[in-house]
Amino acid sequence: MRVRFEQILRGIVIAALGVMLWQSLFKQSNPPGQRLTARSVSGALAKWSALAQAPSGIHVQLDSVPSALERSWLGALAGAGSSVTWSGDLAPVMMDAQPVASPTGGTKVLVAAPSESSVEVSDEIGVIDTVRAQNAGAALSLSSIAGHLTTRVKGSIASKVQSDSIALHRVLVIGGAGWESKFVAAALEEEGWKVDAFIRVAPGVDVTQGSAAVIDTSRYSAVVALDGAASPYANRIVEFARSGGGVVLAPRAASLDAMADLRAGAVGRSTSEDRAIPSGGSVSLATLALSPITSLRGDVVPLERRGGAVAIAARRIGAGRALQVGYDDTWRWRMGGGDGSVHDHRAWWTGLVSRVAYAPPVRSGTTTTSTDNAPMIGLFAAIGPRTPTSTMTNLSGKRSDLMAWLFVLLSLGLIGEVASRRLRGSL
Repeated sequence: MRVRFEQILRGIVIAALGVMLWQSLFKQSNPPGQRLTARSVSGALAKWSALAQAPSGIHVQLDSVPSALERSWLGALAGAGSSVTWSGDLAPVMMDAQPVASPTGGTKVLVAAPSESSVEVSDEIGVIDTVRAQNAGAALSLSSIAGHLTTRVKGSIASKVQSDSIALHRVLVIGGAGWESKFVAAALEEEGWKVDAFIRVAPGVDVTQGSAAVIDTSRYSAVVALDGAASPYANRIVEFARSGGGVVLAPRAASLDAMADLRAGAVGRSTSEDRAIPSGGSVSLATLALSPITSLRGDVVPLERRGGAVAIAARRIGAGRALQVGYDDTWRWRMGGGDGSVHDHRAWWTGLVSRVAYAPPVRSGTTTTSTDNAPMIGLFAAIGPRTPTSTMTNLSGKRSDLMAWLFVLLSLGLIGEVASRRLRGSL
């Protein structure tokens, strides 16, 4: 019985050593923590797909974000029971591209990226521009693009396909008879906007440009209120904004009590108009008289400052937006500026209207699946957050130490058993 018991123990020890040897060889051919690079992921995924059983553990060392297909594939392996982890220093990047609400068209590109990082924007033809991210992002206005847009920050690439266009309606300008009403309407028309105008010539006497229509989003994309002539239309303008329309308020219109629901803040005391006509110089936006916007509401976003004063601010009103401007008599800039003042004046006014204009999207009818505008979010959703390298090293080290001690103990047991048999034989 003792001999048989010893033989059974010897067999157990030999079997355990064989299992350990087999596990060691299996780990070398397909280790759970094998370090793959982003470039080798596709080949490895194709290889694993041909196996009867996927690896129990996969670790990927990334120097660039895998494609959406590769991320989905890794996520499927994780869902099937494989332990999938990754590590690497990847830059988070996200982008969006929307058509500009302007008759001249264009695309507004917004990028979220680490501050001071280099952001490369390109389309299907080639690189469009390279900018430096400030305050965790960058913004570009592009006049035209070819195909899909891509943004590259280090090894992270985000892409967006702009397949939809927008529908623009007319702009309504309301103001008293004067230079400001004349040149605001002219500036918008020169940029391609279709303009209707309600011009007050005298109390109870209005002149209409275009066809008089109900102020709603089926007719107008935006309303520009310049002064007290907008007072009779205040209630309709407020309802227009709440239903999705855009409103631009000049200082004199914003000071009306009837516009209290729309304005971003109180209208401050205007600077001297002498500032608008500097001696021996031309008029510019920086020299125009300014009625600063004060006592801002809690939901207001300041868009522009001059010195310490808020010059332009915006807020949401229901489904629409209202923008309050602090600059007075902008016609002086157009008439008394330099060679490019006419162009700058109309571009500035169309920019204000574009920020708030109601511009519903027009669906193209085609569906695209190539958009990947937030690759890091996709990576996190597929296989989870990054695994620190130190954690992987510690876990591997602990497993190796445990296996080594177990091998030593089993070897000592086998040696002791053999020595015991020899000792009994000599006795």
